[in-house]
Amino acid sequence: MNTPLYTRILDYYKQNRISFAMPGHKNGRGLANELINCDVTELTYTENLHHPRQFVKESKQLLSKLFKSDESFIITGGSTAGIQAMITASLKPGQTLLAASDCHMSVINTCALLGINLRFIPKEINSEYLIPTKLKNISEYIHGVDAVIITSPTYYGLCADVKSLAEVCHMNNIPLLVDEAHGAHFTASKKFPEPAIISGADAVCQSAHKTLNALTGAAFLHIKSKLINYNRLKKALYMFQTSSPSYVIAASADTARAELEQGGWDEMCELCEEFRKRLAENTEIKILDNDDCTRLVLCFKEYDITGFEIEEMLAESYQTDVEMADLLNVVLIVTPSNTASDMEKLYLSLVSITASLKKRSKAIEIDLPPAFDGVISPHDAFFSDTKMLPLERSCGKISAVTVTSYPPGIPIIYIGAKITAEQVDYIKYLEKKGAEITGINEGCIEVVYD
Repeated sequence: MNTPLYTRILDYYKQNRISFAMPGHKNGRGLANELINCDVTELTYTENLHHPRQFVKESKQLLSKLFKSDESFIITGGSTAGIQAMITASLKPGQTLLAASDCHMSVINTCALLGINLRFIPKEINSEYLIPTKLKNISEYIHGVDAVIITSPTYYGLCADVKSLAEVCHMNNIPLLVDEAHGAHFTASKKFPEPAIISGADAVCQSAHKTLNALTGAAFLHIKSKLINYNRLKKALYMFQTSSPSYVIAASADTARAELEQGGWDEMCELCEEFRKRLAENTEIKILDNDDCTRLVLCFKEYDITGFEIEEMLAESYQTDVEMADLLNVVLIVTPSNTASDMEKLYLSLVSITASLKKRSKAIEIDLPPAFDGVISPHDAFFSDTKMLPLERSCGKISAVTVTSYPPGIPIIYIGAKITAEQVDYIKYLEKKGAEITGINEGCIEVVYD
């Protein structure tokens, strides 16, 4: 029987590799043993996830109680489905969403589908790590918008001041939506930031599978607001998800919530803090001082190597997989399903790798291209007549696609915006260094026909 994908994934599993990537269960270590037996459909006994009765309703209530929301939902289509539902419940076609410039591409895609205008809040760039950090003053950008969406924490474990942002939004009678995909575990320990829904956000989505013992696609959505249209939210959840939701994924979300109630993250926080200390004392690797101690961002700016190359070396020579890499950094997701042995092997691998590396003689100097508000709406760009152009000939044209480096899925070129020479140069630079770029097809990009 020829099963190339099935066989490839099983081969990966049998290698018993060390994972510092999602999902949080780390190749099945943390999963409930009988999840596969939960692959059923909507029966009288099993109920319907989209039309909750006794048992689905009780699971939702337990989730809501844990996060102190007005209502919470189990999602099987990932945080993308949560983002789609939040935006649909907060805005109507023709209204304007204000988004942080490092928003996930699903925000832009949703606006394109729904005919929602999109404006961006720029973020400051950390020159040492070459990553986006703090939001600019939101008060300067909030006039004339109907909702705000931010990502907190970011892929790099950096959190926004959700409480202050919520106060500004509510003074203007608009909802604050938070993509908290990477922060589903925050309720498990006082060492973590306060969950966004508790800090005043109106709607929050979380990817349970990123850091918890849940299957890929498992997510939570929390609502605590009078500014959200609940009826439209529920219709959107049904609209954007399959009518045959995976009960295996839903069940894993339920068990992940139950584990969250038991805590269990403090020991892993201590292991990560000890790891940070040892690595800083024995290598020239810089470690980002972020808000989530279990999100390790290791910077190799002192060495003549890119994060992409470090990622490849760890994968091929040390059977260790990291979550993502960029020009200078590798990002690792650590969860309680990792072990002290995993952390020790990672430490020894990094010491071994860096011992043979040359020091960087010249710092990487590159200007990250700024975010631009669209010339036309994402919706108009998506449904326009288009043509393909070589990337180097696309400057000045309106992009009909969103171009991202994935992960983390942060856009470089926004659908509906004019393509700039700086963006083209940056994409070519990233590709040369080993980044995976989505939205470019064999060197060409789709643009609005003029």
